[in-house]
Amino acid sequence: MIIREARLEDASTIARVHIDAWRETYQGIIPDPYLAQLSYEKRTKQWEQTLVDQRVYVVELEDEVVGFAQGGPNRRDAREGELYAIYVLRASQGQGLGKALFQRIIEDLAEYESMQVSVLRDNPACQFYERFGGQLFEESMIERGGVELVQRVYRMPVKRSFV
Repeated sequence: MIIREARLEDASTIARVHIDAWRETYQGIIPDPYLAQLSYEKRTKQWEQTLVDQRVYVVELEDEVVGFAQGGPNRRDAREGELYAIYVLRASQGQGLGKALFQRIIEDLAEYESMQVSVLRDNPACQFYERFGGQLFEESMIERGGVELVQRVYRMPVKRSFV
């Protein structure tokens, strides 16, 4: 396993992982037509811009990017950190890659006392955040593909090591 900072040339690979992980994770949660219309080309352009402006980490197994994570200041309250995204392809889960990416973001957010992460209530990743000290902070409704979904916001300490 190698975790490294993403480079601009990783944009299309991150886009592929992002969309494929969404399709794996949210099948049966978000309507299939919404997941089917996700575009690798559009997502690549979004990641190209993101990689210019923000730090993103990828995890490689056998020279293939199989996951990524991104974090920074909380988008609603800059006094707190936020894990913006973390995805590992299903075939590579269960090997500690998500935990290692999570720890890397924690290191980046060391200036904060706590951080938040937003996740759909029906996403099995809720257990991941709870295992690392995430406490349910709030719930709200969001819309994806014409369906109202419950989004949870977890808050967790940053000063703690998860290794």
